[in-house]
Amino acid sequence: MTQEYINYLYDASPEARTMIESPYFRDLLRFPRHIYTNTFDHSVRVAVCMAWLSTKMRLSTQSAVKVGLLHDLCFVDYTSPNDHPGLYCFYHPEEAADNAKRAYGLTPTEEKAIRSHMFPLSLHLPTSKLAWALILSDKLVAAYEVMYGISWIRHTLSKKVRKRLLPALCK
Repeated sequence: MTQEYINYLYDASPEARTMIESPYFRDLLRFPRHIYTNTFDHSVRVAVCMAWLSTKMRLSTQSAVKVGLLHDLCFVDYTSPNDHPGLYCFYHPEEAADNAKRAYGLTPTEEKAIRSHMFPLSLHLPTSKLAWALILSDKLVAAYEVMYGISWIRHTLSKKVRKRLLPALCK
């Protein structure tokens, strides 16, 4: 994650520094997200997108950055077996909202936005512009990360093929 994104969030929302620099939030660095990245970086990207969207949609930049950072505050490695029943996409908005509310405090609108950010997969319907902005930001960033991840995997694999397989085939 570039420091430029993080500095942008610090400028957009003074509260962002408290969240980003807390050991609790930094623990998200350990949890994978969308093929090649981690939950910390994903959340920062969503928050940057939310900060930009907040100006276009006339939303509170403070709230937009906050829900962007906290929407995936769920400490589960969904790529490994875990003790959570069901699929990650269905339960993590609930757990993230509970964790965010407990650790950083949320307004009712912020809490509802986080709980509904997996719409249409979640049971919660978006009820505010903040929620719709979070849904859009999360989907855009996730699509970017998956596409980048696929190209990163392809590039990495092709490098390995060139390095290991081709010399073996040419013998």
